Amino acid sequence: MEWRDRWHITIRWDRADNSPAGVVSVERVVDHPDELRYLIGRARADPHVVAFPYRRVRELVGEEPDACLEGHRYAGGSATRPVRDWWPCSCGGHLVLRCRLCPDIRVDPVVSTECDAAKPRPDS
Repeated sequence: MEWRDRWHITIRWDRADNSPAGVVSVERVVDHPDELRYLIGRARADPHVVAFPYRRVRELVGEEPDACLEGHRYAGGSATRPVRDWWPCSCGGHLVLRCRLCPDIRVDPVVSTECDAAKPRPDS
């Protein structure tokens, strides 16, 4: 898993008749700053657009691990389902999965040198 930046932009027109979509407001989500720049440029060029607020959102994307590093599968009942925890961090945070069958601890995304999250303790 990894953190990715996305941008949410809401474009508002003065009247639905003046909107290409036939509505007063449209919300879009884009994955790249160039896409956001394009939408802002189009909104500025349209005299009927009255507002186009946008915000950056960091989203955790990717598949959650399905087994610990020792190969124990996380599927099944309560005996194999991992203990889940969440560590807040300046990068966005980390999902912590602790295997119930061995001392393995998985942290996704991996804690890097820029992170300020506490490292896991096997005994906790």
